[in-house]
Amino acid sequence: MEEKKNPRAVGIICEFNPFHSGHAYLIRQAREKTGARHVVCVMSGDFVQRGGPAIVDKYARTRMALDGGADLVFELPLRFSLSSAGDFALGGILALSSLGFVTDLCFGSESGEIRPFLEIARHLHQEPEDFSALLQKNLREGLSFPAARARALSELLPISEEFLRQPNNILGVEYCLALLKTGASLAPHTILRLGQTYHDETRTTDSPHPSAAALRNEMYQSGAPHMTADDFSGAVGYSLLTAENLAGYKDISPELAERFLRLLPDFAGFSDFVERCQTKNFTAGRIRRALFQCLFGISDQPVSLPYLRLLGMKKEASFLLKNGENSKKENKNGRVNTSILSRLAADAPRLDPQALALLRQDILASDLYRQIWSRKYRAELPNEYQRSPIVV
Repeated sequence: MEEKKNPRAVGIICEFNPFHSGHAYLIRQAREKTGARHVVCVMSGDFVQRGGPAIVDKYARTRMALDGGADLVFELPLRFSLSSAGDFALGGILALSSLGFVTDLCFGSESGEIRPFLEIARHLHQEPEDFSALLQKNLREGLSFPAARARALSELLPISEEFLRQPNNILGVEYCLALLKTGASLAPHTILRLGQTYHDETRTTDSPHPSAAALRNEMYQSGAPHMTADDFSGAVGYSLLTAENLAGYKDISPELAERFLRLLPDFAGFSDFVERCQTKNFTAGRIRRALFQCLFGISDQPVSLPYLRLLGMKKEASFLLKNGENSKKENKNGRVNTSILSRLAADAPRLDPQALALLRQDILASDLYRQIWSRKYRAELPNEYQRSPIVV
């Protein structure tokens, strides 16, 4: 009885775009490495961190995750899922720590050893003068911010620049940095990524796990139902034409806003516009995210996580939600105020105006995703108020 009252639960911050055998391996290994009975996933909704729509909707991916070993799946709000690696990681850590019952954090990496992640995160959190000086020097020499930061860290720590170029390692550093920034009491662990690399776009038979990029390409080529950023070209183009202040959106600097406006007369589609706007300083990922931030009105508002939407769960894990509510009531530091939303019609009216504004962005994003999918495939999908968490 005591074990059920205070179970060990490990959290995973994810996109599952789409879910594949490597993700199932991560879930299994997270359980084994931490001794946790339950795996809690905080997953991007219908739009993902690389800047675009998920290949299939969040409910389909939730069911895949539950079938693949997850016990609870929550939606990472749009404000975090369509953000840079740092904000994406921060949102995931805020989400997991707010639940009140998650004890550990586990992430996949190209390293497989937690020590360098903790060392780099401590250095970034402390921001020593020698690091700041090297970073500014590298930026003046024309390096992009990620490259300048990687070089500065490699000169101060026994860590190679290559380590900091690997996409999963980059996210791992941001997870550990977010733990320090928030003071979250989650024990971090990392699992060595096996199989194809993040950027591999063609599946090979000699790899134990495919890459998500390779699976997405197979879906594009096979004609299986899927979404792409170009499906939203009309909506994105309209949002650029009607925006009153492009520089008011989250990742759109005055310089990037000027570039958008200068190239906007030749807008011929999402992918084409991203390619035209891309420079050494403005990466394709940042431009994609910025365009969707404009579409959904995401500004650089103060960081908060007033709610989490439950997307799915296994019946035997439902008691965790009650344990989490009890843990919040016992919390004395006043920092935990995240509401769990499972039925929008009943739960949304309880939110304060600021939280409701954030939720409306999430609903808008999912409603637009649903409308474009329905028109593309002539298939009706329930709206967000008609959806309930998936229970298996």
